[in-house]
Amino acid sequence: MNDDNILGGALNQLGQTVKQAAKQVAKVPEEMAKGLGAQVKGEKPQEKSSANQPQKQWQSDEERLKFLKDLYGKTDMSQDGTSPANKSLNLGDKKPTEFQQQIAVKSPEEQKQLLQLRQDLHKQVYYDPTFNRPQKQEERPAEKIEKEKEIEMQELQKKEEKKPLPIAVQREQNKAEMFRGISG
Repeated sequence: MNDDNILGGALNQLGQTVKQAAKQVAKVPEEMAKGLGAQVKGEKPQEKSSANQPQKQWQSDEERLKFLKDLYGKTDMSQDGTSPANKSLNLGDKKPTEFQQQIAVKSPEEQKQLLQLRQDLHKQVYYDPTFNRPQKQEERPAEKIEKEKEIEMQELQKKEEKKPLPIAVQREQNKAEMFRGISG
């Protein structure tokens, strides 16, 4: 065998692979442009898998609701007698809170008052301090002077702590270390 034939075959195969990759890369922007154009126009993009499977179109709301009922396993969508389209969120399934249990025995006017008080308390205790922080009020001159004096005193204490001890005190503290004696 000839080394030129092996090298030529490898280069030929590499060239074909590069040509195929270039064709695929050239198609990608075109496909993306088509897809984006369809989205801008409001058309549904056609997928390759949708060609194999027929797309399900609902003939009426009843079919759609029946499919959803079967899908989610709910046996009766209109438990309270209302139609599914007009049915609001059923909160009767949830367990009532302690507050709801406490106000259940009250009259409607008292319930409204209690709910309003609860909302006001929530607003005052939680919402306003969290999201609507009050502006700092200007301090009185006497309070400013007191705070400045406290700050100065703290700074002086820090400076005093940083100062080295007098030489006599240092020598007395280190006396045992300075004269070790014979042992070393």
